[in-house]
Amino acid sequence: MITRQKIVTFGIPTAAAATIALAAGLSPWGRDGVAPSARPTPPAVASSQPQIDVVFAVDTTGSMGSLIEGAKRTVWSIADHIRTTEANADLRIGLVAYRDLGDEYVTRPFSLTGDLDAVFAELSSYRAQGGGDLPENVDAALDVALHHMQWRDGAKKLVFLVGDAPPASRGDVPTFDVLARKAADRKITINTIRAGHDTQTAIAFQQIASLAGGEFSSIQQDGGVQQIATPFDDRLAELSARVDRTAVIAGSEGVRARYQAKMEAAAAAPVGTKADRAAYYAKKSGGGRAAEDLVAGFASGEVDLGGLADGDLPADLRGKDKAALEAELQKRAAEREAAQREIAELAKKREAYLKEQAAKRGPGGFDVKVKATLEKQLKK
Repeated sequence: MITRQKIVTFGIPTAAAATIALAAGLSPWGRDGVAPSARPTPPAVASSQPQIDVVFAVDTTGSMGSLIEGAKRTVWSIADHIRTTEANADLRIGLVAYRDLGDEYVTRPFSLTGDLDAVFAELSSYRAQGGGDLPENVDAALDVALHHMQWRDGAKKLVFLVGDAPPASRGDVPTFDVLARKAADRKITINTIRAGHDTQTAIAFQQIASLAGGEFSSIQQDGGVQQIATPFDDRLAELSARVDRTAVIAGSEGVRARYQAKMEAAAAAPVGTKADRAAYYAKKSGGGRAAEDLVAGFASGEVDLGGLADGDLPADLRGKDKAALEAELQKRAAEREAAQREIAELAKKREAYLKEQAAKRGPGGFDVKVKATLEKQLKK
């Protein structure tokens, strides 16, 4: 029997959390604030890039605090591992936080998106609270993952269900076994990760994984995450922050507020997580970090400055003529390119160092299990 902890709160510093909460684009419904069920399913698009959609459905009740903290520290590392396994992958990640009836929420979905800074900011806002009894609403979490995420037809579709308690079937949605069969019919693979040692959780999670063509793993209650520090982390974090500072976000004040919220979440992360983020972007085609960034668009020739309204610029760049604006963007693009070259070199050295140290690690935790499962399934 699992002993539920009293309400526990973990997370990023209060100021950053407040900024994240303010950003409407980081709502649990996704960047546009529209409920996923109200959006049409994205059509299949011919692409040379392999499409990968991954949803993490995570129990966020009180006993999951340490595991959630481990997930926050390693989500960039997991994303980077996907790019290492599947070069040039068109990756999107979605989230479903779940608890049970009587808690602050039953499910809190965050739509699949390629904006991983937004995903990280949402994950950083998770707090481990509630969950007074053992069962949690696994059924509702799976129902949201299957029916409210906008899965792409041509993508490899994977779910990672992570929790320490068995399903509490309430009758308001199909039961977990029915949903697992539906997932298999839709070619959505469900992998399950049990935290702790509860037997009933293991039985249910093994059944879900078996029915949905996935893998079952078991980890320590605290997640077992062992983030390895490297000699390259500090410099990578510094260079990554330098790239972020070169950005010129075009659009409304709301657009800039959303970007600022994501940057504050990134800045509040541990140095190893910042290094993982830098390594991820070093592998991303084009190296862009924000769709609204003028510097990336200017450098690639995709932005027409002539069609840009002055009011769409940050306050410090308004009133500049086209030549002055181009000169500023060129300066920032050069600064970014120099930083990105150094990031790419250091990221390779860091990756080699991490591989060397991996053999010295103890039993695999949350991140190790996820990476191993992803590598196996992406190569199928």
